[in-house]
Amino acid sequence: MAAQVPRAGELRPGTAIPRWVRLLPLGALFIASALQLFRSDPLHAGIATAVVPVLAAFVLGPGWTTVIAALALTIVAAPIPYSRPFDGDDIVVVGIVFATAIGISWVRQRFEAGLVTMLSVSEAAQRAVLPDLPERVGDLACAGLYHSAQQGARIGGDFFDVRQSPFGTRMILGDVQGHGLDAVGTASMLLSVFHEAILDEAELGRIAWRLERRMLEDAAHGYVPELFASVLLAEFTEEQEEVRLLSCGHPPPLLLRGERVEEVDLKPAPVLGLRLAAPVKPSGTVSVPFGAEDTLLAFSDGLVEARDEDGGYYPLAEHLDGLVAPALPRRLIEFVWDDAERFASRMDDDVSILAITRVARS
Repeated sequence: MAAQVPRAGELRPGTAIPRWVRLLPLGALFIASALQLFRSDPLHAGIATAVVPVLAAFVLGPGWTTVIAALALTIVAAPIPYSRPFDGDDIVVVGIVFATAIGISWVRQRFEAGLVTMLSVSEAAQRAVLPDLPERVGDLACAGLYHSAQQGARIGGDFFDVRQSPFGTRMILGDVQGHGLDAVGTASMLLSVFHEAILDEAELGRIAWRLERRMLEDAAHGYVPELFASVLLAEFTEEQEEVRLLSCGHPPPLLLRGERVEEVDLKPAPVLGLRLAAPVKPSGTVSVPFGAEDTLLAFSDGLVEARDEDGGYYPLAEHLDGLVAPALPRRLIEFVWDDAERFASRMDDDVSILAITRVARS
């Protein structure tokens, strides 16, 4: 079963209004009717009754708002023995208020329908850039988290995935410069190229070369803007207890072995999209031991560039040093995210965190 990627501040389109909230207008109508019956002053009682359909317009659809407005208008116009009746002009004014409430309900319902559609499209786009990570890929347990720095946005320029290939399990974590639709489009394109390249290329450097070539070709023909992208590639094989890593301008990952935290010494190649004379095949692939219960923690620079009130950067390795890494990658990234939120007074960039643990063979 695919594991849902947790996303901070996630919204769920189409969330229903609670039933008890929808029943409030009926309760308010009952109270207003009682006031209408037992108060001799029609002005105050009528105001209470007139407010009910307006309240209903914010929680009910136009159909039910019309029903409540009709009941309220009947109560206002009814000849009640103990209350001085409304005259014709008052009833017309109340009727206009009720008609306005019905219109508000109709507009609100159309707006909500459009919002649900927009959020559903956003969800589909998000899954294209950040597909659900499987909990297990071969002998690897995986989990990822994404948080957009853009207020209200659900996706941005960060992307990651873990896929099997004929050459082992491959991982990518990338960060496209900028925010908005341009960055999202470039991230989606790079992820598609990665999915295709891992099936054909035996070397991580060739995968990176194809990513850069696609960026430059698409930018040259106007399909995507001229943006930069940092990328971290990794390859895991079951036959060898090691991981091969290649960075194109991306922060080096951390290796967690029990209570020890090690920063992988990578000499990164240039970021993708620098528009050199020709796309250059990156070199500098590094192999490091990666045994049972070891965890690779990769992240975008938005995490380690989060600042506290004094302007200091988030010291991820320092905060993890001496702690026993959780057995489940999901627990680890949840801990890291909660710790970063407590530390940072602001986060100005998208944040992606990806944890991969080699499961001990039973």
